[in-house]
Amino acid sequence: MAAPRHIGLLLFLHNVMQIFVAADRRYRPLYNRAVGSQIATQLRLAGYRPGSGTPVVPLSYSGGAQVATGAVDELRTRLAAPLMLIMFGAFHNGANDLSCAEHVHQLTSAYDRVERVGTWMFPQRWPLLRRSAWNRAARDGKITVHRLDPATHVGPRSYISPTALLPDGRSHLDRTTDTVIAIVRSRRAATAMTQDPAP
Repeated sequence: MAAPRHIGLLLFLHNVMQIFVAADRRYRPLYNRAVGSQIATQLRLAGYRPGSGTPVVPLSYSGGAQVATGAVDELRTRLAAPLMLIMFGAFHNGANDLSCAEHVHQLTSAYDRVERVGTWMFPQRWPLLRRSAWNRAARDGKITVHRLDPATHVGPRSYISPTALLPDGRSHLDRTTDTVIAIVRSRRAATAMTQDPAP
């Protein structure tokens, strides 16, 4: 059992280093453009048609939120797509501009210590810095918070645990999946109502 734990720790440290490179203001613009370009390229290869109006929904976990928020501008430029971000256990510095995002859905838990560390560590996440990109997005009503208590960031009670059970019998993984699907369906339903209003 020791080997998997050591491998998990090494992967975690590797991811942390990538997050700090992505968050560093010296490298962030280039990193963001490169990641956004790669995502856009893969979507086009998979058949996505730029300008089609089909939403692009980056789904991110933990430090992936740093990558996803950073890719917004490039994705918007290359795909002319509505962008809706869904992130859970988000660990990011709050500096990436979200003005091109249609909406951001933050799946979080009071028991997620790792995400809470991120809100303490990065000044752009502090409410006092009202001009930070994250706080501007919050003020503009672009961020919706979904509570997934009592999920933890990692471990047997994490957001994606298939064994931790809720009072309703669902696993944490089931609830996270259900929440993501409900968000996407809600956006689709709202779009359908706008495009085909009742007479």
